[in-house]
Amino acid sequence: MKPQTIIWKAITAATLSLFTAYTAINLTPVTANPTSKTQSQNPVIRTLSGHTAPIRAIALSPDGQILASGGDDETIKLWNLKTGALLATLTGNSGRVQSLAISPDGQILASTSWEKTIKLWNLKTGKLIRTLNGHTNQVASVVISPDGKILASSSHDKTIKLWNLKTGQVIRSLKPGKVATAIVISPNNKTLFTGNEDATIQSWNLSTGRLKRTLTPPKPVNPFYDQQRASGVMSLAISPDGETLINGGYDDTHQSLQQTDGRNVKVWNVKTGKLIHNFTVGIGSVDAIVISPDNKTFATGGLSHTIQLWNLKTGKLVNELKSHAGGVYALALSRDGKTLISGSGDKSIKIWQLSP
Repeated sequence: MKPQTIIWKAITAATLSLFTAYTAINLTPVTANPTSKTQSQNPVIRTLSGHTAPIRAIALSPDGQILASGGDDETIKLWNLKTGALLATLTGNSGRVQSLAISPDGQILASTSWEKTIKLWNLKTGKLIRTLNGHTNQVASVVISPDGKILASSSHDKTIKLWNLKTGQVIRSLKPGKVATAIVISPNNKTLFTGNEDATIQSWNLSTGRLKRTLTPPKPVNPFYDQQRASGVMSLAISPDGETLINGGYDDTHQSLQQTDGRNVKVWNVKTGKLIHNFTVGIGSVDAIVISPDNKTFATGGLSHTIQLWNLKTGKLVNELKSHAGGVYALALSRDGKTLISGSGDKSIKIWQLSP
């Protein structure tokens, strides 16, 4: 065999070996808790199609009959969850629909988009009830209190407004001095939690507007530079028993300049303010979180195309649901915890059967 042939074969073998190693590295999913992972896939009951752009927000009526969805196509769609039929398309939003909330009595749908206002819709008729004006910048998130009396909104104007849902009047304006990107209200109707762009979570007395506590995540271990910190809050959920708070963030460990701590899920004890779990679900964002009615499991969705189910107590991965062809930006659970709904960047909504 000629020397040139021997050299060429050696180079080819080395190149193939490097390519195989590179491919293996780049195709291996990053998870912090690979143990206890179940490989079985839950079936998709139905796929809803109709949006013409990525879906950013969904909300399920208390009786589980109507699903509202909104996204980058600037529309809100109302669906019959049981049949999958499209009931109505609501227009009038300026920019993508970012946040949706339905009142406990199932009568009112609140929506925000890339504008300074909040729109209230009649969920049954699809008619616009009123538009709430008061913020001076884009509204990031809305939530309705469990008793149905108060609507809370957070804005890029660095204020949080509490509105009388019935009259549309501002009850109180909170000024945390930072942008709250996600908000939730405790099941007992006493506390408003705001997840902020600076990675902190603040709790407020819903009746008085007084700041009760600020939860600050620990600084990264062995940071690349002094300014590195935990990711800003991108999503926030509170457990049905009111004992646990979970926030999602961004893991940028794949980037040459890492700005966050590389952990995009943080689980907090509401009573003590202590951090229970702090881990990554993989590189990218965690845009949506829902907690099961029995307080045992939570689901996350984000830039990855999968939905991951986690044991709330142990923080271990339980299952992965794979069917979307885009990021999962919105999640909702039925009251019995048996049905999961997801909205995605692939413009579709999928309905999953979690248990018989």
